[in-house]
Amino acid sequence: MMNSDILNQRAKAFDYLFDAVVVTDLQGIIIDWNKGSEALYGYSKEEAIGQPVNILHAPEDIDHITSEVISAVEKFGKWTGEVRMLHKNGNIGWIESMCVPIYDSNNQMVGALGVNRDITDRIKETERLQHLAHYDQLTKIPNRYLLLDRVEHLIAQSERNKSTFALLYIDLDKFKSINDTKGHAFGDQVLIETALRLKQSIRNSDTVARIGGDEFVLLLENISNKDDVSTMIETLTKELNRAYTINDEKFEVSCSIGVAIYPDEGITTDTLLATADIAMYKAKHKRRDA
Repeated sequence: MMNSDILNQRAKAFDYLFDAVVVTDLQGIIIDWNKGSEALYGYSKEEAIGQPVNILHAPEDIDHITSEVISAVEKFGKWTGEVRMLHKNGNIGWIESMCVPIYDSNNQMVGALGVNRDITDRIKETERLQHLAHYDQLTKIPNRYLLLDRVEHLIAQSERNKSTFALLYIDLDKFKSINDTKGHAFGDQVLIETALRLKQSIRNSDTVARIGGDEFVLLLENISNKDDVSTMIETLTKELNRAYTINDEKFEVSCSIGVAIYPDEGITTDTLLATADIAMYKAKHKRRDA
């Protein structure tokens, strides 16, 4: 038999682990709880014991997490993963978790022990860096890198479904003169307003991205015919031609739009972008010559 002093020391160590240790029975009821769990989840030991372990999970995760953990623990003797956690105050964070079975003297599983570590800050930092890498910091819409990724996915999807999509290349006319005469801060506000108008003009399933100074690209999914594209171009042109008000000053902005339709005018990202870019420049010159 194990020395009682050693057992006491282990019990004390269990209570003062930095990690949150949660022990449950086979029904998922909490039967033990250390100080690390109090710090992580906000419940005292008295509040937690007797409660279902589901109180620690984000509500929409409960069904799949519980079944996934129990299944893995029974089958493999361990479950590890990164899951969302629910604090007593209602805040949702993230934990890195490991769950192992607890057996009785007859080698029958009688419960489970979970060791959980708060990784909320790491997840948030990862999300922040992902956002920096894929979104334009001025307009808050997707940048060139995210756009290229979405075009690739859309090509693969459209090839499978035998569907069509349109890529629209949009360039603001005479934007350089706005920057030169009004200043870059003023020009930035024009770009922000332009991105907002474009975003509000498309469906949730579509994408608008800023890929250069005053260059934007729209991806319009599941286009049934070219009339749909023509209608969208009319809508966008009308929306961008509506007077802008920046710093209490009203003025007009015009744009040039080029289109490439998959698969008729390109089946690769590079071809679609190049085709739409050329069409945009033709539209721009046509406007100048008019």
